[in-house]
Amino acid sequence: MPKQTLKKANKRSTHLDSRAKRAEQGKLVYKIDCSIPCSDELIDAETMKKFEAYITENLKINGKTGQLGNKVKITLADNQILITKFQVLFAKRYLKFLTRKFLKREKLRDYFRPVSSAKHDYQLRYYNIDLGDDVAEE
Repeated sequence: MPKQTLKKANKRSTHLDSRAKRAEQGKLVYKIDCSIPCSDELIDAETMKKFEAYITENLKINGKTGQLGNKVKITLADNQILITKFQVLFAKRYLKFLTRKFLKREKLRDYFRPVSSAKHDYQLRYYNIDLGDDVAEE
Protein backbone atom coordinates (compact mmCIF):
# COMPACT_ATOMS: atom_id res chain seq x y z
CA MET A 1 0.00 0.00 0.00
CA PRO A 2 2.66 2.63 0.76
CA LYS A 3 4.14 2.17 -2.73
CA GLN A 4 0.88 3.27 -4.33
CA THR A 5 0.69 6.44 -2.27
CA LEU A 6 4.25 7.29 -3.28
CA LYS A 7 3.36 6.94 -6.93
CA LYS A 8 0.41 9.26 -6.51
CA ALA A 9 2.58 11.83 -4.75
CA ASN A 10 5.09 11.83 -7.62
CA LYS A 11 2.40 12.53 -10.24
CA ARG A 12 2.14 16.25 -9.51
CA SER A 13 1.19 18.40 -12.46
CA THR A 14 3.43 21.34 -13.17
CA HIS A 15 1.58 24.61 -13.56
CA LEU A 16 2.90 27.42 -15.72
CA ASP A 17 1.32 30.84 -15.62
CA SER A 18 0.61 32.86 -18.74
CA ARG A 19 3.78 34.97 -18.38
CA ALA A 20 5.95 31.86 -18.50
CA LYS A 21 4.17 30.64 -21.61
CA ARG A 22 4.66 34.00 -23.32
CA ALA A 23 8.32 34.04 -22.29
CA GLU A 24 8.83 30.66 -23.92
CA GLN A 25 7.23 31.83 -27.17
CA GLY A 26 9.78 34.47 -28.07
CA LYS A 27 10.81 38.04 -27.53
CA LEU A 28 9.09 40.88 -25.76
CA VAL A 29 10.12 44.55 -25.87
CA TYR A 30 9.62 46.95 -22.96
CA LYS A 31 10.14 50.69 -23.42
CA ILE A 32 10.91 53.37 -20.84
CA ASP A 33 10.22 56.77 -22.40
CA CYS A 34 12.19 59.67 -20.89
CA SER A 35 11.30 62.27 -23.54
CA ILE A 36 9.44 64.68 -21.21
CA PRO A 37 12.33 65.27 -18.75
CA CYS A 38 14.86 65.24 -21.63
CA SER A 39 12.94 67.93 -23.50
CA ASP A 40 13.08 70.11 -20.36
CA GLU A 41 16.81 69.32 -20.07
CA LEU A 42 16.47 67.88 -16.57
CA ILE A 43 17.86 64.58 -17.81
CA ASP A 44 20.76 64.85 -20.23
CA ALA A 45 22.53 62.28 -22.42
CA GLU A 46 25.02 61.43 -19.67
CA THR A 47 22.21 60.63 -17.21
CA MET A 48 20.51 58.47 -19.83
CA LYS A 49 23.74 56.49 -20.27
CA LYS A 50 23.93 56.10 -16.47
CA PHE A 51 20.32 54.86 -16.48
CA GLU A 52 21.09 52.29 -19.17
CA ALA A 53 24.16 51.12 -17.24
CA TYR A 54 22.17 50.97 -13.99
CA ILE A 55 19.53 48.72 -15.52
CA THR A 56 22.21 46.53 -17.10
CA GLU A 57 24.05 46.12 -13.80
CA ASN A 58 21.03 45.66 -11.52
CA LEU A 59 18.59 43.61 -13.59
CA LYS A 60 18.27 40.19 -12.01
CA ILE A 61 17.75 37.07 -14.11
CA ASN A 62 16.98 33.97 -12.03
CA GLY A 63 18.00 35.82 -8.87
CA LYS A 64 21.45 36.90 -10.12
CA THR A 65 22.66 40.24 -11.41
CA GLY A 66 24.99 40.44 -14.37
CA GLN A 67 23.58 37.29 -15.98
CA LEU A 68 21.94 38.97 -18.99
CA GLY A 69 23.89 37.25 -21.78
CA ASN A 70 21.84 36.83 -24.94
CA LYS A 71 18.57 36.68 -23.02
CA VAL A 72 18.18 40.45 -22.45
CA LYS A 73 19.36 43.35 -24.60
CA ILE A 74 19.21 46.91 -23.34
CA THR A 75 19.57 49.74 -25.87
CA LEU A 76 19.32 53.51 -25.72
CA ALA A 77 17.55 55.26 -28.62
CA ASP A 78 16.06 58.77 -28.84
CA ASN A 79 15.50 59.42 -25.13
CA GLN A 80 14.06 55.93 -24.71
CA ILE A 81 15.46 52.80 -23.18
CA LEU A 82 14.41 49.60 -24.92
CA ILE A 83 14.64 46.34 -23.00
CA THR A 84 14.26 43.30 -25.24
CA LYS A 85 13.95 39.96 -23.51
CA PHE A 86 14.24 36.60 -25.20
CA GLN A 87 12.66 33.59 -23.45
CA VAL A 88 13.23 34.88 -19.93
CA LEU A 89 10.71 35.74 -17.25
CA PHE A 90 10.54 39.02 -15.33
CA ALA A 91 7.67 41.41 -14.77
CA LYS A 92 7.14 44.86 -16.24
CA ARG A 93 6.64 46.06 -12.69
CA TYR A 94 10.27 45.09 -11.95
CA LEU A 95 11.38 47.70 -14.51
CA LYS A 96 9.25 50.28 -12.71
CA PHE A 97 11.00 49.33 -9.47
CA LEU A 98 14.45 49.75 -11.04
CA THR A 99 13.41 53.08 -12.59
CA ARG A 100 12.24 54.40 -9.24
CA LYS A 101 15.48 53.29 -7.56
CA PHE A 102 17.54 55.06 -10.23
CA LEU A 103 15.52 58.27 -9.91
CA LYS A 104 15.99 58.17 -6.14
CA ARG A 105 19.74 57.69 -6.57
CA GLU A 106 19.98 60.66 -8.95
CA LYS A 107 17.74 62.78 -6.66
CA LEU A 108 15.06 63.09 -9.33
CA ARG A 109 12.43 61.01 -7.56
CA ASP A 110 10.72 64.12 -6.15
CA TYR A 111 9.95 65.39 -9.66
CA PHE A 112 9.17 62.37 -11.85
CA ARG A 113 7.29 59.12 -11.63
CA PRO A 114 7.09 56.19 -14.05
CA VAL A 115 3.57 55.83 -15.46
CA SER A 116 2.35 53.02 -17.67
CA SER A 117 1.43 54.57 -21.01
CA ALA A 118 0.80 51.33 -22.94
CA LYS A 119 0.84 47.61 -22.32
CA HIS A 120 4.63 47.32 -22.55
CA ASP A 121 5.64 50.98 -22.04
CA TYR A 122 6.49 53.27 -19.16
CA GLN A 123 6.80 57.03 -19.42
CA LEU A 124 8.46 59.40 -16.96
CA ARG A 125 5.99 62.14 -16.08
CA TYR A 126 5.90 65.05 -13.66
CA TYR A 127 3.88 64.76 -10.48
CA ASN A 128 0.57 66.60 -10.66
CA ILE A 129 0.84 69.21 -7.92
CA ASP A 130 -2.13 71.37 -7.03
CA LEU A 131 -0.83 74.66 -5.65
CA GLY A 132 -4.20 75.69 -4.24
CA ASP A 133 -4.92 78.50 -6.74
CA ASP A 134 -8.64 78.18 -6.03
CA VAL A 135 -9.52 80.55 -3.21
CA ALA A 136 -12.40 79.47 -1.02
CA GLU A 137 -15.34 81.84 -1.36
CA GLU A 138 -16.98 82.96 1.86
